Amino acid sequence: MKSADAGHGLAIGSLVCGIIGIVLWFFGYTCLISVVLGIVGLVLAGNAKKEGNTEGIRTAGFIVSLIALIIGIIITLYLCLVVALVGTAVNGIFSILQ
Repeated sequence: MKSADAGHGLAIGSLVCGIIGIVLWFFGYTCLISVVLGIVGLVLAGNAKKEGNTEGIRTAGFIVSLIALIIGIIITLYLCLVVALVGTAVNGIFSILQ
């Protein structure tokens, strides 16, 4: 028989990973860490579910971690695109100046 606290710590860990992942969006390339924390949060939420946790905090941790993962990937791709475009523009300016 499983206790009432089964997976509660994992659910809390999932929520914390998701929240920290969302906070890291605002600091540029630390959104890469946001992607990693999103994955870790999803794994923790899944493990909490396997242990029989049915609390809302597990669901909240899953959703917040999923959002941190998806938006973190989008921001990372956007930043890579911006760096590539700026590099191309700078290269074009230097070729015109020569």
